[in-house]
Amino acid sequence: MIFLSRYFLPFLFIFGFHVFASAQLQYFKLLPDRKNETVQFSNYDNLIVTEFVINDTLPVRLMLDSGVEGVIITDKAVSLRLKDIWLRDFKISAPGSSRELDASITKRVKLGFEPLQPIFTNMVLLKDDYFSLDQYMGTRVHGLIGMENFKDLMVTISYDRNTLRFERPEAFKIKNKTQIIPVVITRGKPYIPVRIALDNVHIKDLWLLIDSGANHPLLLENDSLDGFVPGESLNAVIGKGLAGVIPGSFARVGWLMLGNFRLDDIVTSFTDEYMPGNFFNRQKRHGTLGAGALARFVVTFDYTNSRILLRKGQKFKQPFEYNMSGLNFRSFGAGFNIFEVSEVISGSPGDEAGIKPGDILMSVDEKYTFMLNMGELNNLLSDRPGKTVKLGITRNGKRMNFKIKLRRLI
Repeated sequence: MIFLSRYFLPFLFIFGFHVFASAQLQYFKLLPDRKNETVQFSNYDNLIVTEFVINDTLPVRLMLDSGVEGVIITDKAVSLRLKDIWLRDFKISAPGSSRELDASITKRVKLGFEPLQPIFTNMVLLKDDYFSLDQYMGTRVHGLIGMENFKDLMVTISYDRNTLRFERPEAFKIKNKTQIIPVVITRGKPYIPVRIALDNVHIKDLWLLIDSGANHPLLLENDSLDGFVPGESLNAVIGKGLAGVIPGSFARVGWLMLGNFRLDDIVTSFTDEYMPGNFFNRQKRHGTLGAGALARFVVTFDYTNSRILLRKGQKFKQPFEYNMSGLNFRSFGAGFNIFEVSEVISGSPGDEAGIKPGDILMSVDEKYTFMLNMGELNNLLSDRPGKTVKLGITRNGKRMNFKIKLRRLI
């Protein structure tokens, strides 16, 4: 969840795969005697993880991602378990590199998702664990599933309640104070027109991919902004791709209009490295609208009628915040509760205190980290500006103690 003073993880799980649409026998549907179904999901910094079963025997945890096509298995161990149904090998492109990833397409498999009817679909299997989703989300995740797999249903996401509600389009009732916004569905992915004030002078109409699988509020690609450069920005790692981390900068833009809803002072990622040189290949989009913005709403995806519906959520008025400690982490261990410093932002409170990449965080304010998950840790380190936080660190087997004073970096 987003709190008043938290930051958005910079490791955005954003995949720009360019593959053929997987041939599907059907899409998920409600059982004939059911009018609707509601499913609880696990929320990791506004990324949605749910439980599926492959061929009635192999349980997997997949992230619901409107920014990808089909079903993509990113976990090498799961890919190897499915080796006997590989159909053929091919290569796909991904953010952060001009290189390509080795992948396979499977024969059709049965994919179950309670309480809906199962589907029969091909899946894309990555040959190696290029992205290490587990480490940066702090939980076991085996892959991604595109929103298009639910295209025959109205899919309503409540980030406040952590629920997915599925309804038939003909039975769906639009609630009061709902904004209806047309989208264009291209290769299973929704694109939306928005108006953005980049600063007090530059107001632009932009074309964004709606990407529920990226936890930033807004990402803009520099090569599509006609030379615009934000006046004040913070250079940092904004994502993770095939080649490793994706460099860029964070800045605040004035406002963004979604229908008649206005979001102000948005922490925005700017980059040259998302898919460099591919402005036309990426559907001429200017960037992506991520879960950090979507989570301020109750969001309904309606692929049947090419639209999304938005209602204000409980967090609509909360300010957008970014990392106040300057420390980013990856997690290890069976419970993903061993936290290693992966990056220290230059000039940040963590940097000034002398904390270094590779340090292992043992405690926060004398609370041992094995009792925390990644989201709880990030909340503690972005509680409020001016708060002093005590950190217990292990470096090369030696225990060290630090104090940092949290502050806004942008």
